[in-house]
Amino acid sequence: MADRRCVFIDFDGTLAHEGVMPHAHAEAVVRARAAGHAVLLCTGRSASIVAADVAEVFDGVVASAGAWVRVGDELLEDHRFPEALGRRAVEVLQHHEVPFVLETPDALVCTERAARELRGRERQEATAVPGRGRGLRDLLDALDVTEEPASRSFAKISVWGSPRDVEALAEEIGPEVGALPNSISPGAASGELHLRRLDKADGVRRVAAHLGVDMSATVGIGDGRNDLGMLRAVGTALAVDGAGPEVLEAAGGATVPGPLEHGIVTAFERLGML
Repeated sequence: MADRRCVFIDFDGTLAHEGVMPHAHAEAVVRARAAGHAVLLCTGRSASIVAADVAEVFDGVVASAGAWVRVGDELLEDHRFPEALGRRAVEVLQHHEVPFVLETPDALVCTERAARELRGRERQEATAVPGRGRGLRDLLDALDVTEEPASRSFAKISVWGSPRDVEALAEEIGPEVGALPNSISPGAASGELHLRRLDKADGVRRVAAHLGVDMSATVGIGDGRNDLGMLRAVGTALAVDGAGPEVLEAAGGATVPGPLEHGIVTAFERLGML
């Protein structure tokens, strides 16, 4: 067996296809943990839209791109937008009539308008990939509709269909806020607004310190810009085939296949973890 490793795996596009984790990936995680390795989900999703049958496979979850961290039953971190900044963010989004959800560990807080738009996206057919998680249904079931979203505490915001670029929205809200693309919709009109001081690397370091694992023994696997901090922080980085140039560079050019080709199995075999 390889020396004990602590692995952090992105969800959308890395572990899962259209929100569903293939059974082969779940089995690989279970086998790696049985061999003595720690394996954690490391996702931009909030904990509220990580399906229970997905979360149960892992030693813990780094959610909201590093703002929320759980190992076993112990909650290590739960960062939220400061109240004044959160109200400012909602004010800007409502002024520009931007559809949005406020991501909390327990729900996706949104207005009725945003909920209608998201529900309209649900596909009638079932996903073709058998596995854990229910795709868009996990998101829809987490919706918490309110006409006073500014009163809620949240870790991150997802927006889509914005009349202003997401980068411009972040700049208008304030220097504490950064912007990244997300998987709801492509293009500059959609993305995530997050606390600039936090990213997945913070969650990785917090977990490694908690478990007493040296960073040289950590592994990160991801496919998107919100994985850059994680990939640059870990001892071994792997990108998913087809990832952008920045992601490939952060992984030193090392790649594995996507979820439909069971890339996590490939990664664990290559690392001698199974």
